[in-house]
Amino acid sequence: MNLSAGYIVEFSAKGSQPEIAAVLSAAGGNVRLYLLNGKETTVTEKKVMHATSRPATSIADREACRQNLINANEQRKNIAESLDLAELHELLSEEQRMFNLKELAEFLFEPDDDNSAAALLRQLCADKLYFKSKNDCYQPVSQEELAAAREQLARKQALEDEENNLTEALRQLEKNGNLPDLLKDQLNDLKNLAACGEDAKISKRLGNALDRAGLNDPRKLFQALIKADIFDADENLAIIRYKLPGTFSPEAMTEAEVLAKATPDVSRRRDLRSQRIWAIDTPDTRDRDDAFSFELREDGSCLLQVHVADPAELIRPESILDKEAARRGSSVYMPDQRINMLPEKISEELLSLNSGETRLALTFSLTFSSDCELSQIDIFESVIHIEKTVDYDTADSMLPDNEWLRQALTFAEQLKGRREKMGAVMFPRQPELSVKVRDGEIVIEQRNREDFTQGMIAEFMIWANHAAAEFCRKNSVPCLYRIQEGDDDKPEFGSSFDPVLFFNAIKTFRKTTVSQEAGRHYSLGLSAYTQATSPLRRYSDLLIHRQIKAAINGQSPIYNQNELAQAVLISDSAVSRADEIMRDRERYFLHKFIKMRQKSEEVVFDGTVVDTGSVNDVVFYVDFLCSFKHCRRPSFDVTVGQKVGVKVNQIDLFDGTIRFDLRQR
Repeated sequence: MNLSAGYIVEFSAKGSQPEIAAVLSAAGGNVRLYLLNGKETTVTEKKVMHATSRPATSIADREACRQNLINANEQRKNIAESLDLAELHELLSEEQRMFNLKELAEFLFEPDDDNSAAALLRQLCADKLYFKSKNDCYQPVSQEELAAAREQLARKQALEDEENNLTEALRQLEKNGNLPDLLKDQLNDLKNLAACGEDAKISKRLGNALDRAGLNDPRKLFQALIKADIFDADENLAIIRYKLPGTFSPEAMTEAEVLAKATPDVSRRRDLRSQRIWAIDTPDTRDRDDAFSFELREDGSCLLQVHVADPAELIRPESILDKEAARRGSSVYMPDQRINMLPEKISEELLSLNSGETRLALTFSLTFSSDCELSQIDIFESVIHIEKTVDYDTADSMLPDNEWLRQALTFAEQLKGRREKMGAVMFPRQPELSVKVRDGEIVIEQRNREDFTQGMIAEFMIWANHAAAEFCRKNSVPCLYRIQEGDDDKPEFGSSFDPVLFFNAIKTFRKTTVSQEAGRHYSLGLSAYTQATSPLRRYSDLLIHRQIKAAINGQSPIYNQNELAQAVLISDSAVSRADEIMRDRERYFLHKFIKMRQKSEEVVFDGTVVDTGSVNDVVFYVDFLCSFKHCRRPSFDVTVGQKVGVKVNQIDLFDGTIRFDLRQR
């Protein structure tokens, strides 16, 4: 291509569309160009796609040159918009050969019509449906290729239209709180995005629409879904985030109904219906899976029997309900709702140890000598009658007038002392914080988890779990033991809860681990320990029940060690998920309670500094929250044990954060 100053060219720029320019000079394969915007650039000659047949502008007067470029560009633009490549393709489609630009232009325009030829070039670059290019030449596509390209173009256009419609629907969602029909199929993805943020998996099309609508921020999307009445203002996003199943399948409910109508065989069971058996739990408990009976004998020995609900009798391995329980891992108790591991028909009615009911049980019978030494363990299937079910506070109020209950409490304290002699680490713990939502009101309560009957029941369950572990160990029943290693040197504690001593002590405690071999549980002071007293609420306990029941009936274990380990590993993972959801929900309502107080007053709690080792942070115990928190080191000096005011500075309910500042007392 012969180029010289004053030629007007179309050259290949950064994009796919050619751009107009005037040649300032050409030498050595490079061309210096004057651009439409008044700037200059240098390109290789190969970049020039079309040139006028002769100089078309003077370059001496740059402003005049620029005006000529503007005029030529406008003319070429208008011509390009009027061109119909479909007609040209129809004319040439039978000739399956390559045409250069000049040849194509001569079918449409007068010879040497530079602006029209350049306009055709622009249109060929913009619309590649009808002609394919190679080496600056163009060949009409075949009819088959054209049909396929049109179909692909139609699909692309449909997707673009759908994305545009999605964008507009999302804008309407945010603006008016309306959920257009178009978004109903996308609702689960929108919920997941609000709950999971960048971890949510959504289609690229929906992601693009959210970006364009300005709703790609999970917090903003959450508010839009509240406005549309899709979410409640207190929506539990953790359930979505952790994919926690809420309802049971119709098949599971049908199986539960069938089990509820079955008549159990009690002929092989020990009949304990004449015993005084009580179930004591929290006031909100509806799935009661443990009860106890207690007998103080004339020789000073004691018989403690812990009776545990027996779902393993009805729920067979690999049944629908068993698979559902395994998937859930445990029941989830939250301030405003509960999600059971088993359907209510089973966990709260058929198998729950409710007052006045006769139930099947797995009884852990422990005989203790007069000095509280465990002398005999017997585990058997039983049929029991629950005389009474009460909550802890009610049971505590009955202590003055109920000698049997007082004796049981005294015995529990003796058992605790026995464990302490065996090496258990006994220390006063912080109060337990209870967060509940009752009739729409957030209720915050503190209670001492070791007080009276609550501590008594906890002690009885510890020994029942120990009995289960010892039974499995002595009978070589595959079991998963909960072990905790520890040092011989016990941490020092006072007679009452001390946040500094407690904080320093718990840092030395090692985590409880799961083992196929029995081993010591350091903090409990027991030689073997497992979990078997909550089979309605925790799947791993149900597995241990099956193992024990098979052994006492002379059968082979239901699970070998590897099968049991795998099942419990999955179950424990689900339990961790449930624990995280419960903590998230309790934290949410606790923060909301405090945030409501902030509307009318400055919120400052009592606190105690427990650690100042960090350069930037201070760790402290907050009395009201019954927990340890941290914040930036204050401007004043602080020391361990110092009493401080803990001012609530900022609360973000959506991301679950709370920020504090310390004040001098």
